[in-house]
Amino acid sequence: MSEITLHLSIHELCEYQEISQDSIYTMVEYGIVDPIDGKSVSDWIFDLDSVHWIKKAVRLNQQMQIDWVATAMVIDLLRQKEQLKKENDQLKARLNRLL
Repeated sequence: MSEITLHLSIHELCEYQEISQDSIYTMVEYGIVDPIDGKSVSDWIFDLDSVHWIKKAVRLNQQMQIDWVATAMVIDLLRQKEQLKKENDQLKARLNRLL
């Protein structure tokens, strides 16, 4: 079974999220997301995982009215939480197999 991967250009992403390229550039600058391809800003390509984090970052930035530095810190903590939950679920599954 093959896996389908979807990619969005920075132009598609800006249109889909209704945000400016400057906002995307700022999110990349602060490490909120990383383009998966593209040498220049206009050539950047993003995957669906990036879209997920961009949506969260924009919501935090606009609704909570926090700056991009704080947004980046919150996104980092959310990613860590997600990773720890995934690891915890895997360990629980392994433990259940042993019991």
